[in-house]
Amino acid sequence: MVVPPTGEALDAARLVAWIVPPGQAFKSGDVLVEIETDKSIIEVPAHEDGVMVEHVVAVDGIVNADTVIARIRVEGEAPAQESKAAPPTASAGRAEAAPAPASRPPQAAPAAPAGERKFATPAARRVAAERGIALDAVQGSGPNGRVTVSDIGQARPLARDGGQANVREAWAATRHGDVRLSLWEAEARPGGPTAVLVHGMFGDRDTWASLAHALSRAGLRVLAMDLPCHGQTRSQATGFEDVVDTVADAIASHCAGPVTLVGHSFGAAVAARVASRPGVGVEALVLIAPLGLGTEIDQSFLTGMTHASTNEAVQRELAKLTVSGMTPSAAFIDALRQGTQARREALVELCRSAGWNGVQQLHIGPDLVGAPCRCTIIHGRRDTIIPWRHALNAPPRTALHLLPDAGHMPQWEAGKLVADIVLESMPTRR
Repeated sequence: MVVPPTGEALDAARLVAWIVPPGQAFKSGDVLVEIETDKSIIEVPAHEDGVMVEHVVAVDGIVNADTVIARIRVEGEAPAQESKAAPPTASAGRAEAAPAPASRPPQAAPAAPAGERKFATPAARRVAAERGIALDAVQGSGPNGRVTVSDIGQARPLARDGGQANVREAWAATRHGDVRLSLWEAEARPGGPTAVLVHGMFGDRDTWASLAHALSRAGLRVLAMDLPCHGQTRSQATGFEDVVDTVADAIASHCAGPVTLVGHSFGAAVAARVASRPGVGVEALVLIAPLGLGTEIDQSFLTGMTHASTNEAVQRELAKLTVSGMTPSAAFIDALRQGTQARREALVELCRSAGWNGVQQLHIGPDLVGAPCRCTIIHGRRDTIIPWRHALNAPPRTALHLLPDAGHMPQWEAGKLVADIVLESMPTRR
């Protein structure tokens, strides 16, 4: 079994989850594996009935177009002679954008009768799950009635139904402007814990797609937001304390129960300051490659991103984030460059609150000491943006997880491990 064509250049993607374990039979159309691309998770379905023989690539492994990821036996095929195979591989990864919908689809086919298997593209299945749409009720316009992303765009979401995945977009009004949110409500109980994800500089809420998906599948409510000057958020606040206010306001308006704050890099410093404020209701704090525990920072990355006027320059800077130096698709890079250029002045000012002349401008040690919750730090030991040794400056009761083969983005390079650590850090799940 190889990675199938996705309709776009697939230089590198990450295997997120195996749905069918070795030895289990599957039917044509069953989802076998989930693969993360730039900003989404796509499902790879079976095209014939068969049996999963062996996983060749493990969870968190990096795959390219036509990479062999498993051995399967299709129905009617004689079992192959067993041979000793190398153990599944796992390494760093980065996301790839979801396949674009067809521009002019043919005549739509009728919706499938109740109980009949509905065929859909992996991207369509993902979007339907995010919007709470039942595929059985959608008319497919693809070959043989296959549902495409464009078909999902015309469908109406259903009401929430128990544990069905339900990702919705929302706005949070804050004292410094409106903030864009994504909310994963899958299997969340009213008043239950929420994992709030705060991205780093030049990121957005979609950089958390894989972790949010994993936490949601574990039954958590998940909230991810675009910080001021990032993504679709309207707020242009450029002061650090103003950003902290914004995150605190968003939490207050959308989280009724206990909160586990997960922050990355600059977002980790924001999360630490939010957690130290009284009345926010933070029960656990997870900081990934946090800013604010040492002096040095790679100023060339901040300057390189804010002043990159070509896609090549953006690609060069993004390559610094992971051990492998992998970068996302050309379309993602182009969109990031355009968004950064449009907000350059505001981003430069915001970056100055984080690092200036190679010196970090924030210190979160006192915030961690004063935070009324447990704190966990995850840091890649091959991080070239913020030295991993800064994590050793955390207060004594902080739990440290130092990952030997990760850089500045452990949530991309060791996604399953990071998800497990976040879940283990939550007191309400113990």
